[in-house]
Amino acid sequence: MEKLLKESFGLDVRVSPISPPGNLPLYLVAGREFFFAVLPNVSFVIVALGDPEKFRPSALYDQVDMYRRAFDMPIAFSFSFIDKRQRNTLVSKHIPFIAPPSQIYLPFLALSLADHFPAPKNVSTDKMTASSQMLFLYFLYMVKDQAVIKIQAANDLKMTKMSVTRASQQLLGMNLITQRSVGREQQMKAVNCGGDYFRSAIEYLISPVQRTFITEMSEEIRSMPDAGETALSNHSILGSPAIPVKAIYKGNDLLSALQPLDEKWDSDKELVRIECWKYDPVLFSSEGSVDPVSLFASLRENPDERIQGALNDYIKHWSSSDLYLS
Repeated sequence: MEKLLKESFGLDVRVSPISPPGNLPLYLVAGREFFFAVLPNVSFVIVALGDPEKFRPSALYDQVDMYRRAFDMPIAFSFSFIDKRQRNTLVSKHIPFIAPPSQIYLPFLALSLADHFPAPKNVSTDKMTASSQMLFLYFLYMVKDQAVIKIQAANDLKMTKMSVTRASQQLLGMNLITQRSVGREQQMKAVNCGGDYFRSAIEYLISPVQRTFITEMSEEIRSMPDAGETALSNHSILGSPAIPVKAIYKGNDLLSALQPLDEKWDSDKELVRIECWKYDPVLFSSEGSVDPVSLFASLRENPDERIQGALNDYIKHWSSSDLYLS
């Protein structure tokens, strides 16, 4: 944003993040970022919203005035992209805005409105991909309320930077993270943390389980995190299943050496049910079990009423307590 303003107007500009006043209502703060822009002759506040389709121009018109009174200075909204119809509507209502790479309407300072409107990237916001869910869990359990650059996330999750970029685009579309440029890097931050962050993502979660099969227990398998009914029984009054359940990443070389067995014909062996996961369950496991959110996502479609009762009690307790901080 700082670079865009400098290149557009040839002025010395400094943009830095700020905290909003405490008297603003929650709906004017949640999921939004605030920046202080300082120029030689004027200073103003930038309110980063993201996707203009999620906001009505009439609402933004009222909000500009509310922000202006709260900050006691000019206000401009910023969007990740904008089309010609949206630009013209905002201009007609005299709503200041910045939309890279070439749309700037700051009536208290200057205008730069080009005829080029890059098409927004089509990002599905129905359900998370496996990579997006990994990145979401990374924010939920590890990053929490801190900001992180993409290369750091890629290193921590053992993903490519391109995969993190694609995952972050989906989380942006779901309003689960915000993003801003810091020098040459992209910095990401979750819009919330803990139980509230989990609840805001429930509708987007996918089951991490790709397939299941039964095989013979080994010491190597025994070291894998408990999953499914076994993991749930570790955290509830639900009894342990007759055949324990373990989670293994689908790319683990161990899987190629395992022989599927039939519990009816191989009951004389020590059996284990393997869940092949779309992402590595070890990344977020703790105390020998898979993480709570992935466990919830893997079992919430299970038709067994006993399992649903235990699962609901466990996830409610987890999401309403400080367990996520451990």
